[in-house]
Amino acid sequence: MPEFGRYVMFSPKSVSGAYTMSRDDNCILHTTGGSNAAVTLPKASTVRGKVIYIQKVDSGAGYTVVTAVSGDTIDGASTVNITSQYGKKLLISNGSSWSTIV
Repeated sequence: MPEFGRYVMFSPKSVSGAYTMSRDDNCILHTTGGSNAAVTLPKASTVRGKVIYIQKVDSGAGYTVVTAVSGDTIDGASTVNITSQYGKKLLISNGSSWSTIV
């Protein structure tokens, strides 16, 4: 993830429907439409210390379902939902799981 001084620079990527993040992704702007759609995080052990921002940008009825890969968790759960337009999650990997910062 690019850094400038002590600030992290995000590279926004707009996606719709189900999406599996790569190790290089750090900012996902997600459109769900009328159905729930998963955004799958990278394996926590491959991105220790990485910060990821995910935001649901549309007003559709579908939820953004932030999903950990098999063996990982997000605050002890396998998924977290973003239910409203402009709802967001900021996550960090500790090398074995993901924690929600915001």
